[in-house]
Amino acid sequence: MLTINVRKRTSENGHLFIDVPTNIIGKEVEVVLVIQENENVFVNNTEDSMCKKKFDFSHLYGKLQWKGDALAEQIKIRSEWE
Repeated sequence: MLTINVRKRTSENGHLFIDVPTNIIGKEVEVVLVIQENENVFVNNTEDSMCKKKFDFSHLYGKLQWKGDALAEQIKIRSEWE
């Protein structure tokens, strides 16, 4: 079995074109295609200049409240590591 990972950009109409060279000549093969949307964003339409997308937590601001002593909880967690 041969595993090939290819990173491509879909066209403006949502089509994905893949040309995969192999060393398997004149034989029948089974192809399994798994498409996973990439969490990276492309800059200047080049695959080489990618940067990670940062998650925006601003919608959670002021909505999460901690009840208890944060320092005591941290000490408790850290003591479990020892």
